[in-house]
Amino acid sequence: MRISLIPSPTGATSPKLPRMARSGGEVSPIFSQNIRIFDQAVKNKSLYLTCMKNTDILRVMKKRYLQDQIKKDLKSKMVFVSGPRQVGKTTVARSVLTDDTSYLNWDIPAHREAILKRELPLAELWCFDEIHKYSSWRDFLKGLYDEFQDVHEILVTGSARLDMLRKSGDSLQGRYHHLRLHPLSVKELGLSSQEEFQQLLALGGFPEPYFGKSAVESKRWSLNYRSLLVNYESPAIESISDLSKLELLSLRLPELVGSPLSLNALRQS
Repeated sequence: MRISLIPSPTGATSPKLPRMARSGGEVSPIFSQNIRIFDQAVKNKSLYLTCMKNTDILRVMKKRYLQDQIKKDLKSKMVFVSGPRQVGKTTVARSVLTDDTSYLNWDIPAHREAILKRELPLAELWCFDEIHKYSSWRDFLKGLYDEFQDVHEILVTGSARLDMLRKSGDSLQGRYHHLRLHPLSVKELGLSSQEEFQQLLALGGFPEPYFGKSAVESKRWSLNYRSLLVNYESPAIESISDLSKLELLSLRLPELVGSPLSLNALRQS
């Protein structure tokens, strides 16, 4: 495995490897220690399983509807893929990769350290997951793209917060295509019977509960997911003083689908 050390967006320059062809060249021995440490971290199964938890879904469903569009857009600009949590963004991103070591998740300590030290694999495609949690993520990606756009493709994935944060600054304008991944649909699954349609309605379109085919596990997943949205996702976007009322609202709204919306009735209930 080979590592590329690049300048930080703040101007503090780390040692930089000579530019090499994608398919050839060896790393200078001066960086061998860094390479060994990073290579060992990437191969560590306990970390790797965190990234690979949705591999079974890939075996069941070989292709998501955005896969071809991602590959096409990567040829011209960076690609940002956003969408709800657990909708399959990481899975579809990994299906595009040809080298597993090019996947870097900000939530994994070894990957985060590699990003902060600007130690990136010399793969054709770099995939950054949850990079928007890094305070200087815009400058980091802007620097990467401006310097390496002719050598590397860049894929960025993240939840709804990425979708919001990307709109709050203009430093990346003109440098990326934005795609949104939605839950599984009738068209994507190729459903052809009423029974299959009813199963989709009962289990929902998120990959884990749908492919699990268990009503009990789907209900358990739904409860955990609501808790995640109320207690983690929402406070990360807005300042909310009473999270319990937000959870109560999330329980009440599905019961009102198809009914006229009354804000006064909602407030009273």
